[in-house]
Amino acid sequence: MNLAAAKARIRATIEHRADDLLALSHDLWNNPELCFEEHHAHAALTAVLETSGFTVQRGAYGLPTAFRAVYG
Repeated sequence: MNLAAAKARIRATIEHRADDLLALSHDLWNNPELCFEEHHAHAALTAVLETSGFTVQRGAYGLPTAFRAVYG
């Protein structure tokens, strides 16, 4: 896939998921958390990634609020 096609695919995906991404953004904004205590954000982000087809490793790299997501 060339760069132009990749950009078009990314743009289409973002536009398709715009409502979900905006809701996630509002959720994170409305639930502020301190550094290394982002448990709500961790749960919200990993849930969205998993429903989008990513394999998610929670508590990655020795940090309870870290995660690693792999697609495909």
